[in-house]
Amino acid sequence: MSYKKDRKVLKRVDYGAAKNSLMGVLAALLVYALVFAWGRIYLAFELESMVAGAAVLTVTAYRLWLVARFDALYGAAPARWRRMFGVGLTLHALLWGLLPAWLVWRVGPGFSFFTVVLYNVGVTTALGSSWMAGLRVRQLYILLMFLPVVITLLITGALHDWVLAALIISYGYYLFRLYRGQYETFWHAVTRERRGPLEKNNKPRRSNTDVQLSLVYRLAHELRTPMNSLMGMMSLLEDTELNDEQREYLQVAGQSGKLLLSQIDDVLDYSRILSRRITLNSDYFDFRSAIEQSLEAFGPMAQSRGLELTCVIDRLLPKRIRGDRERLMQVLTNLFSNAIKFSDEGEIRIDVDFTEESETRGVLRVRVSDQGRGMDAETLKHLFQDRFLDADDDEDLYTARHTGFGLLVCKGLIDAMGGALGADSVKEEGSTFWFTVPVQMQPDMREAQQLIRALDGAQPLVVGAASGTVASLQEEFEALDCQCSSAGDYDNALQAMRASHREQTDFNVLLVDTWSRPELALNLCRNVLGDPSLQPLKLMLLATIEERSQSSIQSLIEKHGLVVLVRPVHRSGLRQALARLMGLQRQVPVGDAPLQTPEEQKRRKRFRLLLVEDNEVNQLVTRGMLSKLGYQVKTVSNGETALALMEQEGFDLVLMDCMMPDMDGFEVTRRLREREQQEESGRTPVVAITANTAEGVQARCLAAGMDDFLGKPVHLDALETVLRRWLPDEPMDQGDEDE
Repeated sequence: MSYKKDRKVLKRVDYGAAKNSLMGVLAALLVYALVFAWGRIYLAFELESMVAGAAVLTVTAYRLWLVARFDALYGAAPARWRRMFGVGLTLHALLWGLLPAWLVWRVGPGFSFFTVVLYNVGVTTALGSSWMAGLRVRQLYILLMFLPVVITLLITGALHDWVLAALIISYGYYLFRLYRGQYETFWHAVTRERRGPLEKNNKPRRSNTDVQLSLVYRLAHELRTPMNSLMGMMSLLEDTELNDEQREYLQVAGQSGKLLLSQIDDVLDYSRILSRRITLNSDYFDFRSAIEQSLEAFGPMAQSRGLELTCVIDRLLPKRIRGDRERLMQVLTNLFSNAIKFSDEGEIRIDVDFTEESETRGVLRVRVSDQGRGMDAETLKHLFQDRFLDADDDEDLYTARHTGFGLLVCKGLIDAMGGALGADSVKEEGSTFWFTVPVQMQPDMREAQQLIRALDGAQPLVVGAASGTVASLQEEFEALDCQCSSAGDYDNALQAMRASHREQTDFNVLLVDTWSRPELALNLCRNVLGDPSLQPLKLMLLATIEERSQSSIQSLIEKHGLVVLVRPVHRSGLRQALARLMGLQRQVPVGDAPLQTPEEQKRRKRFRLLLVEDNEVNQLVTRGMLSKLGYQVKTVSNGETALALMEQEGFDLVLMDCMMPDMDGFEVTRRLREREQQEESGRTPVVAITANTAEGVQARCLAAGMDDFLGKPVHLDALETVLRRWLPDEPMDQGDEDE
């Protein structure tokens, strides 16, 4: 590789770092305004707030100037630009490292402090994926960001402050290791083509793709370890006494953590797709029910942005189809998210069609349409291509638009299913993403006969609904042997109903939607409920989940027993509402017996669990979860100590971290099983806990003698499920509980 080529690569890296820094410096202004203005810090410390604000504006202006003048400054002297960029990073880190320390010193570790710390964690994490050509500046960035606040927390002397300091120190140490590995990998990749082989041998060289995939798996594993700590701590914090504001902040942090985990999973899935290692788990499942659950999850999100989410499902869709439920819903979730993200108004509509090709096979077609910004022809052409893999040598990757991992993963998954994925779009008019998948089916066209008899060919009328809602209701009422009509104007609908009553051709069921004009919809409901001549009419209101809680609607529910159907409309919700409307008795399922009874808690206290984990933060998180579930646990940090302890004491179950120094969890388990065979003693269940989710890891755990597998981050419900599965009916030791 020539020096000219190296310089071009470095320019791309430097430009990418400069461009990526824009979001960080702009977010700094927002965080400052949030903490000092909305948080009212300036009222108590006006002068210091003004000084901090001036410093934030100065540093932000300097870094924005470096980005805006990149071509001129970099073209004149690349090394000088790098020094200036490093100075900007250093000043930014120094300023935002002092701010949380100042907040702790002046007002204590409240939520203003946590907001700044979350920003610091975010920007230092983001720096890990950019400007990998520089190491010392990035390491200095970590020190300046976290060292002042750590010192301040330690000086305060309170126990909870020391815990926070320990968490920050552990995360900073993790970043130091991550940055070092990225730096070495980057320069190895840049210079490997210029280096000749050090010695001739017959060992085949690994391809670039193999090296990249290995790096992806290693990074994903390293990222999951601190994520286990963060998500676990937040789940424990959620059960403490919090006010409404603190709980809201915690929910936002939890959502961000889940989003980051989904991004990690997308990266892993894409690496599996590139290496053709993607696996599908096909089984029969209810696709309609799965879509309905997604609608209930994404409906409020869309409605909060002023969007209407509707779904039209072919009434001939089989009850159960055979496919990979999780992968299909992963594709659909990505398409939902993109439609909501790139739409500012209008309707997002999902159409699900099914074409039967034989008695046992058919083709599933799904379309997700929006009325958003749309795409131009050039963007649409490269929508499902990875520009980093397919680009020419002379193409500037940092100025081109790139497809995110989400669509690339969707494309790979649909291809693996033997289907097709595509998109159509018109600029400023909207986009339609579609996919087709061949599936097997279990025909089951039985309908709700009791509800069909109760409706008895009713003539429903829907007023004020979006086009997708109307189409969905028409499809569902046809399945119930009814013909549904629609009207867009509330006043004309009332006149039409009174005229039909005089002509004795009444509509039997009226569905009023608040989508177009909420106030007019409620007025129509009041007029119908208050008109004695229209009393035989069955009235149902369609509203969002937020509107249902409004006092005006609640008063109609209490006074007239108004039936409310929450949008987005789907089959199960509609049929439950119709059953209430027609006075059908609903069968209430028998509830599960409570698990956390006093007897169960007392029984759990008698179990003895052993946790083998080398990471102190993960020890704290897992112990907290087990304590929350009511179990007692002993903790050791290495495999040799674990084997020695298990030789002296008996345990009902062992939670084993796989990746530990010196002796890993696989070797510990093998030695434990060998000892049990020699001594002919009982088998102790061993559950693996690891952040490595690559293919083959679970099989390796079982081959080593482990009984089950938990991936990091560990969730409380998954942990409880595994413990209930493997713990015996009664503990082996009835002695005193371990402290």
